[in-house]
Amino acid sequence: MKTLPNGVTVFNGTPHSIRFWHPDWTEPIEVDTDTIISASVEESPVIPDVAYGHLTGTIELVNTRYVGNDEARKIVADAMRQADVVIGSIIAAQAYPGDVLAMVPAEGYERVPPTEKRMRPDKFTIF
Repeated sequence: MKTLPNGVTVFNGTPHSIRFWHPDWTEPIEVDTDTIISASVEESPVIPDVAYGHLTGTIELVNTRYVGNDEARKIVADAMRQADVVIGSIIAAQAYPGDVLAMVPAEGYERVPPTEKRMRPDKFTIF
């Protein structure tokens, strides 16, 4: 966990360091992984409708759902008691809606390689 210059304490549940940046700061602040918040993927088959029906038998369409687990729920609950913001991957944020947040890129860093990515310290995605 780390407290950012804006006073927000973040728990990093992603499998990588996060670089936060704000225009008022002189340099990015890096937050290492605390503990990875895991989730699994469940797929359900979908029967193609008119738009893709002509591809029946050629492609497979699925609905994807992200599912949490008890071990990660405990990690999230503990993190929520210690940090202002619990951050996870986009998958984890969807698996633990309302509890785990996903990051939003800083302006100008939306489409850069991961090594150059900078994330906003004041805006997050919630499901």
